[in-house]
Amino acid sequence: ASPYRSTAAMFDDALLATIDQLVDAATVDPLPFTRAAFEALRAEVDAHLIDALFATVSLAARVLGAAREADRAISGAASLSLMAPLADARSQLDALVHPGFLRITGVTQLRRVPVYLAGITHRVGKLADAPGRDRTWLTEVELATALYTDAGGALPLSPETPTRLIPVRWMLEELRLSLFAQQLGTAGAVSVQRIRKTLAA
Repeated sequence: ASPYRSTAAMFDDALLATIDQLVDAATVDPLPFTRAAFEALRAEVDAHLIDALFATVSLAARVLGAAREADRAISGAASLSLMAPLADARSQLDALVHPGFLRITGVTQLRRVPVYLAGITHRVGKLADAPGRDRTWLTEVELATALYTDAGGALPLSPETPTRLIPVRWMLEELRLSLFAQQLGTAGAVSVQRIRKTLAA
């Protein structure tokens, strides 16, 4: 139950994400300009690749499991009165788990994705209790998202997304947690104002 066209395609993307992570963490020059520097980098990546790839694939399995839970929650809550928030939850899910999401997200950020997905499931489960409150919070999310997209950001992330906007993309997910699923905790203080200030920096 993956968005990839095949299991092999998913493993290929997991491999690329793992290599990116290992290169970023390398103790040798991560931008080699000589054969010797390249060989040193390749040797360091090779030394850790199998264990790191296993960890990435395990994490991907956790993400896909959480995505299935979120998908079931959205599908099971079908109601005309909740169409707007459910459509937003579906859009959030699709922006998190999509073809190529492993490498685009990156292994470090990928560790937060199961929390974001659990936040979707929690939000949908509480929708009927306070739809007015959800609408108020959704307005905040829409404002923050507009700030991000107006600055050139994309949902889902794409390889063309400017590097300076990538942290803001994940601030949007943390903002959603702070509003819709506070008990899951955020990775730091977040608000529409903080997102605005980050974009202006």
